Amino acid sequence: MSDMCKAAVFTGVGKIEIIDIKKPVPKSNEVLVKLKACAICTWEQRVYQGINKVDFPFIGGHEESGVITAIGEDIDPKLWKVGDRVVVGLMTSCGVCHNCRIGEEGCCTNFNYENRIGGLDIKGMGGFSEYLAVPLSKIFKIESDLSDEEAALVEPLSCVVHSVNMVDIKFSDSVVVVGAGIMGVFHAMLARLKGARVIIVEPNDQRLDFMRKLGFNECINPSKQNAIEAVKSLTNQEGANIVFNTVGVSKLAEESVEMSALYGKVILYSSYHPDTPISLSPNRLHRRMTEVIGSANSNTTDFITALNILDHKIIDVKQLISKVVPFKDIEYGIKEGISPLTYRVVVKFD
Repeated sequence: MSDMCKAAVFTGVGKIEIIDIKKPVPKSNEVLVKLKACAICTWEQRVYQGINKVDFPFIGGHEESGVITAIGEDIDPKLWKVGDRVVVGLMTSCGVCHNCRIGEEGCCTNFNYENRIGGLDIKGMGGFSEYLAVPLSKIFKIESDLSDEEAALVEPLSCVVHSVNMVDIKFSDSVVVVGAGIMGVFHAMLARLKGARVIIVEPNDQRLDFMRKLGFNECINPSKQNAIEAVKSLTNQEGANIVFNTVGVSKLAEESVEMSALYGKVILYSSYHPDTPISLSPNRLHRRMTEVIGSANSNTTDFITALNILDHKIIDVKQLISKVVPFKDIEYGIKEGISPLTYRVVVKFD
């Protein structure tokens, strides 16, 4: 068996090359996972475009599924075995810092994009490598016939599970989701599962049509009408109980606060590029008792929940996979993913 494998490595802005690297060797408490699929996140698109700054060479990819091909000597083969299909997650968390130990691995204080993980010799998040050596705490077993491509979406769904769990959605709450990219779609789906009335704010008519096909009929196009006034009109001038802002534009964060009701909760989900400060009225927050909450990444519990949602077919993510591209065409996949008309492009390793 070869001690080399393939990896797609960012070598510069607008440059990604498939090269041979040393195949990772699992430690006694790790498994070797052969990746089957990796979805291309906005984060990797920003690395390719030079928006997210990293030191090159760099291996991206963090939305991944695969199969165990070897297990370490200290692992009980009754619990984990060769052939088990798994989702890999939270690889960049250390597991020992304060935040990790209280269950917030997504906010690991030792997190650094430049860390070397997965037994790889090149720094990065690792999902664009054919193989990863993975600790047991970072694998989640697929218990159904979920496809490799669908399973790769557990990671982004887990981040939205975390966001939705930040607030207590009640039956018939009015929930506004700003942005109808894949994360906005996930927020809308989960909010509806919680019993909410969901209103979509999105300037792209094609995305709004897609949301209507999913059954979200209260849609606002902010390029054609004032979104704040439209939300108030739909809510008897009260505003939304909860607003999820999934778009990394600071002005929309301000508008999200203006859309909220008395005791309203505003969740700033997206990362902001550029991170432009916003202007809020302290009196507005004070008088209306508004909560502005940030949500970032996910934790182990969120991963388990997201995988259960997909395993049990509670939501269907097949319709959010815009394209599946072979590993050799990963650069094409990244370019396709940059288009606002796609949801997730998934790289297939076989």
